[in-house]
Amino acid sequence: MEMPVKKSRPISLDMLVIAIGTFITAFAFNMLIIPAKLLSGGLTGISQFINHFFPINIGIFYFILNIPLMILGYQHLGKKFSLYTIFSISLLSLFLYIIPIKHIWTDNILLCAIFGGIISSIGGGIVLRMGGSQGGLDILSRVISKYKNVSVGKASLIINLVIIVISGFIFSSEVALYTIISIFASMKTYDVILNHVNRISVLVITEKGQEVSEVINEKMHRGTTFWNANGGYTHKDKTVLFCVIVEGEFPQFKKIVETIDSDAFVSVISTQNVIGRFNQIW
Repeated sequence: MEMPVKKSRPISLDMLVIAIGTFITAFAFNMLIIPAKLLSGGLTGISQFINHFFPINIGIFYFILNIPLMILGYQHLGKKFSLYTIFSISLLSLFLYIIPIKHIWTDNILLCAIFGGIISSIGGGIVLRMGGSQGGLDILSRVISKYKNVSVGKASLIINLVIIVISGFIFSSEVALYTIISIFASMKTYDVILNHVNRISVLVITEKGQEVSEVINEKMHRGTTFWNANGGYTHKDKTVLFCVIVEGEFPQFKKIVETIDSDAFVSVISTQNVIGRFNQIW
């Protein structure tokens, strides 16, 4: 039985959605977070630090700081992810440069912290759902999580805590406290956008289970479980392979399976939660 092939979205549509998400993030920064003199997490926050001492546009600093991370991402996280990420970083740097920094809705610093965090993460979440990233320390966190038993969330949290502490020394304790609120609102928004929808379980029925398993372990750093089976129609010996991945990894997973066994049967199952040694990408 041949599995119907699901058509993937055209790259041009992905790029359009990524551009929209990136604009939303830049809008939140320049209209809410930066006018309120708050700091954001990651490289944007570091760019704000540098801007405090060298009054050059934050978008320029952000792009320069991302160059080594873009190279790192290309080497370790795949070409498609890197293409989308470079596109988003370039646009975000441009939008941060051209969108005027001014209050648009409120001068209330608490509201700016909350809604700045929420809106910026909506934009970032859109980009992540398209299989890319807005760069910054998210790339470094993903590389760390890929090779170490540390989730992206934990790695990002540690980095952001360092930024908060430094902001308390350089600016004021009040700025640091409001920055905590903004980052917390941002993280919770990411959870709503990404949680419970990005994990999938994949079943592969193939005659080359050992080969598929080895390549997935090597290229994707994902564990697999497989068992022997017998085809009900062909009566041939088969291997059923089981693996839990995140949605953004499926194109790479699918390509590996198709390259090794073009006759393999693949079933994708939405997974609400995973307990155990699952290396959470997002």
